[in-house]
Amino acid sequence: MEIRELKSRLHDRSESVIKHLLPQGKQSSGEWKVGSTAGDAGQSLSVRLTGDKAGVWSDFATGQSGDLIDLWREVRGLTLVSALDEIRSYLGVEPHKFDKPLRESFTKPNRPQCSAPSGKMLEYLTHERGLTLETINAFKVGTTDTAIFFPFIKNGELTLVKYRPLDGKPRPTEANCKPILFGWQAVADDAREIVICEGEIDAMTMHQYGYSSLSVPFGAGSGGKHNWLAHEFNDLERFETIYLCMDTDAAGLEAADDLSERLGKHRCKIIELPHKDVNECLKQSVTKSEIQDAIENAKQIDPEELRRAGDFYDQVHKTFHPTTTAESGYSVPWAGFNELRFRPHEITLWTGASGAGKSQLLSHASVGFINQGAKICLASLEMTPAQSLKRMVKQAGNVDVPTDGHLHATLDWLDDNLWLYNHVGRTTVEKLLDGFEYARKRYGVDTFIIDSFMRLANISVDDYKAQSDAMFELTDWAVNRPVHLHLVAHARKGQDSKDVPDVEAVKGTSEIGANAFLIIGVWRNRKLEDELIQAELSGDSDEIRRLKSMAGVKINIAKDRNGESEGKRPLSFDKRTFRYYSGHLDTSEYFKRDTAEVNLVQVGG
Repeated sequence: MEIRELKSRLHDRSESVIKHLLPQGKQSSGEWKVGSTAGDAGQSLSVRLTGDKAGVWSDFATGQSGDLIDLWREVRGLTLVSALDEIRSYLGVEPHKFDKPLRESFTKPNRPQCSAPSGKMLEYLTHERGLTLETINAFKVGTTDTAIFFPFIKNGELTLVKYRPLDGKPRPTEANCKPILFGWQAVADDAREIVICEGEIDAMTMHQYGYSSLSVPFGAGSGGKHNWLAHEFNDLERFETIYLCMDTDAAGLEAADDLSERLGKHRCKIIELPHKDVNECLKQSVTKSEIQDAIENAKQIDPEELRRAGDFYDQVHKTFHPTTTAESGYSVPWAGFNELRFRPHEITLWTGASGAGKSQLLSHASVGFINQGAKICLASLEMTPAQSLKRMVKQAGNVDVPTDGHLHATLDWLDDNLWLYNHVGRTTVEKLLDGFEYARKRYGVDTFIIDSFMRLANISVDDYKAQSDAMFELTDWAVNRPVHLHLVAHARKGQDSKDVPDVEAVKGTSEIGANAFLIIGVWRNRKLEDELIQAELSGDSDEIRRLKSMAGVKINIAKDRNGESEGKRPLSFDKRTFRYYSGHLDTSEYFKRDTAEVNLVQVGG
């Protein structure tokens, strides 16, 4: 268990830990008072007992201070590593054990025949690399007339040696030595933060700047480059913060990402330097203050999905102050539906019994979307493009049977903003989304329609898992793009024909409705239609007028995640133009009136 978790567990039982370490103390005003870490009588050492700062202590006689781990180490007279072992035992934390032991048949390197740096080697280290004698001695670096030797020492044992000719790169003196980090011999026993560098001289340079540092044994990269982790993982648990100071090239970035993933992103921070590595910074006279700033501003590699609230300012601002119709959401062409908006990154589910008119209603809504500037891709898997366009021409042109000129003009108007997925029958979600993605990228399409859900391949009526998988895939695609996806789905057969469909009426798995932002139920008053037919046959004008004044369709906005438009509303239907209207008959026409604008070749294509 790493140090952060141990610290948290100690904090949870601060008072008992404090009294366990310093039983001679006395409580006073929320603090535990004692004379020293040795338990002497007095009050110069105070430890906070409760609150966020529980366990924080200061000895005003010596100037020492710290948290409960520091207190444990001082009271027991232990190194940090030994103190953490005692704390684990106190807390009852067992070390991880694995059935498969690490391979221990490593070669122990011979002590190199070298001496303290002198001559041209010392000049290289001090003048060209900028290292001080103090730094060189702290890492026990030796040289011969032709090479520099970097000893990898841990707990007093020489484990690996790398040598570097002046005209070459460092490499091990012997094969099959145990891979560990370079620099443990210079790390203070009480260090709780560490910098891991890409090279030995970089680690020495960071030490010279005043920071405990180590270096990876085999350079940057990932995978096998980091086999040393198996032998260093437990010893790195003592560090609350691990700074990764890799080169700024691709291999260095890859190493930083891999190491932060394996050592824990919550405690790893990436140092960004003004030059390619820290030794280059030293050679370029980068000051200690500038390096301190780089470390203080080191960034954590948060999971890509984890973001701060402030990162979304622009997107939130747009929801309050949209600058385009697409951002505010397209609206339907019917009075009384002002709050109903179809915004980017959302899915709307249109449902109703077979023949209720849900596809036809959505078709009319689409004409309204196009009139507001929407670019639509319609995948009608139940009707040919010609059938879909016939309906839209009637609705856009407010006509039963258009003249050739009217047809050309209306299709030309639709042509700028409407694309049709030319496939009738079943198709896979993957293939459909590939087509949608192409239309989005090439043509800027922002509104997509699938009619209907059950026409997607590999989805059967009773296969709820396949339905859920398909719905999740569609949802993931839509919410991660600036598009709105309209999905038509049938209502359950058991749905009462007298009731407007609600959230529970959708046929299939509950995940279909659960993933939708909007659910719009469509109900058709067939009894009213039958009565109107009878009145027309009998020639009863008063009855015809009365029946026509009644709404033949009801819309139920059964779900709106934005909480703005839920509720039931009536609509009337004009069977001559396939248009819907609320209140007065809508006679608007959408087409290019100037025949000079009509591109017959484009329409005919």
